[in-house]
Amino acid sequence: MEQWVESLMSNLMFIFIPSIVYFMVWAKNRKQNSYTSKLVLFLFLCVSIILCLSFPYHFQDRFYFDFRQVPLAIGVLYGGPIVGGALLAILSIYRFFIGGDMTLFAILVAVCIYISLFAMTRKHGLSNRPKLISALVVSTGIIPIALKLLWFWYDLFDYQQLLNLLLFRSMEFVVICVTVYLIEFVIDHFKMQKELQEIEKMRVVSQIAASVSHEIRNPLTTVKGLLQLFRESELSDEKRKNLTEVALQELTTAINIISDYLTFAKPQIEKMTYLDLSQDLGQVVSVLTPYANMQQVTLTCVVDTTEQILGDSQQFRQCLINLVKNSIEASPNGRVDIAVVTIREHVAIRIKDTGSGMTTEQIQRLGTPYYSTKEKGTGLGTMVAFSIIKVLNGRIVVESEINKGSTFVISFPKQTALDAV
Repeated sequence: MEQWVESLMSNLMFIFIPSIVYFMVWAKNRKQNSYTSKLVLFLFLCVSIILCLSFPYHFQDRFYFDFRQVPLAIGVLYGGPIVGGALLAILSIYRFFIGGDMTLFAILVAVCIYISLFAMTRKHGLSNRPKLISALVVSTGIIPIALKLLWFWYDLFDYQQLLNLLLFRSMEFVVICVTVYLIEFVIDHFKMQKELQEIEKMRVVSQIAASVSHEIRNPLTTVKGLLQLFRESELSDEKRKNLTEVALQELTTAINIISDYLTFAKPQIEKMTYLDLSQDLGQVVSVLTPYANMQQVTLTCVVDTTEQILGDSQQFRQCLINLVKNSIEASPNGRVDIAVVTIREHVAIRIKDTGSGMTTEQIQRLGTPYYSTKEKGTGLGTMVAFSIIKVLNGRIVVESEINKGSTFVISFPKQTALDAV
């Protein structure tokens, strides 16, 4: 009895562990029908079959009780006929190698299970649960039991042996059903996660679209009014020139909003190159210094590293301009300090301001659609910055305290010429 329980638990472990590893770790982030996934599934189930056959329960020195049919059924159902056929070949060869007077019977049962599952899969598709259950009942329940009754009819074993064989076959059938149920549960779980992610994406897109449409409507309305004014009024050249400049500025605003939206949706990194941080940050400071002066903000930048990072210079500068500009707007009559240092294997860019600071809730919502700490902000600039940082394999951490300011720490993996090779 003790040996029987030990063999049973060992076989269950040999089946569940590879199946869980495959369906929860490997197949989660990969296409289940791809060639590589099927090859990996075959290898996992092949190991299960070999282990089950290697540690069976010996009954009357004639019968070998194990759960070898479970990996075979899983292989046919989730790997297809090729994976199932390869597993059948491995099972048959290894069982023949083990030997015994019931070898041919054991191989025949495996062949019948494979043929039955293959035929029902081709005919019915097993796309829904009732068909799957019917296939399991017929292929792994009725057919093996019918074969044992047929063997009993020809007096290949006695009544007591038949009862033991039927008992074990029933147990194996239950194990197959439980294993398939667990696999289907895992697959449904991941499908539900994917559906929820798609719903969340659609929600995000709708929120951003609402934000973009709202922000674009204002400049377009202004341009429309100016065009009507040009058509209906006689304007002096000077006034016409001034109004034309206003219209162009409003159109530029609309274009920038659309560009930010497209960048957030899919940041385009055309070419990854080694970035000269001193040069790129110098350009960012040059662009934003006049704006900082208008806000009476002191803007400083110190680059205390010679390390390089890999990225797109234009996108990198756009990301920093968006974040530094936000810090300037949050720190009127204050200061914004930019520092670049090396921390172990990363290059860190610190943007520290003396603004009004943010609460923990505000920090958590940074980078989410249609959220801004500014009264008339859309949050697109911050979303774009966060998206670019992610595409460049970077990470951003925000620390803030009310009435004391905020600190943005952006870290990127440092790169060397050897890394590029």
